[in-house]
Amino acid sequence: MKTRRIVLSGFTRMSDDELLVRATTIHQAMSSSPFFAGNGPILSDLETCYLDFQNFLAICKRKGSPLDTANKNVAREALMSTLQQVAAVVMRLAKGDLQKLLSSGFELSTPPKSRDFPDMVTNVYLSEGKQSGQMRLDFEKAKHALMYEYRYAVLDGEVPGEWSEPLMTTSTRANILAPLTPYIRHFVQVRSVNAFGKSDWSDTVSYIIR
Repeated sequence: MKTRRIVLSGFTRMSDDELLVRATTIHQAMSSSPFFAGNGPILSDLETCYLDFQNFLAICKRKGSPLDTANKNVAREALMSTLQQVAAVVMRLAKGDLQKLLSSGFELSTPPKSRDFPDMVTNVYLSEGKQSGQMRLDFEKAKHALMYEYRYAVLDGEVPGEWSEPLMTTSTRANILAPLTPYIRHFVQVRSVNAFGKSDWSDTVSYIIR
């Protein structure tokens, strides 16, 4: 059965415990699903990330040191990034099939109620990530958008070079691009997506990360 629903891949507002439960649920669901069980490498990466996060979270709950907290936060960022990659795999393989989407363990969006194309994304803002080689992406929520795609490129002469494959997110805040090359100018564009189409790409913004 085809559906207009998509998997939700915004995790920044979740607590640490909620994020761990969600990641574990998704891993278990996809590992046992006949639709996704063949994607061993990405599921292995997800398992490694959530086990690392689980370990550091347990240490912090036992009154770990500031270094332990920093390690936990790094592991959290890595887990959220991997979950977004897994979400993109699910969307690509499911092709709108509701049964496949449900078997992934991800939460699903509700479909739009009108046949409105999404507005173009505005106020795209780039800043430093928490670690070297990371860049944070924020932007304004677009009307009628169910999700967003963003892409990046590095400086090639005086213009952006070849654009990356679009990455998917449902969050307008704290999207992390990594690993990137420090002290190189990176360019980013964002567009909004719903079941009826995609907006034009946003104005290009750029930033040099540490």
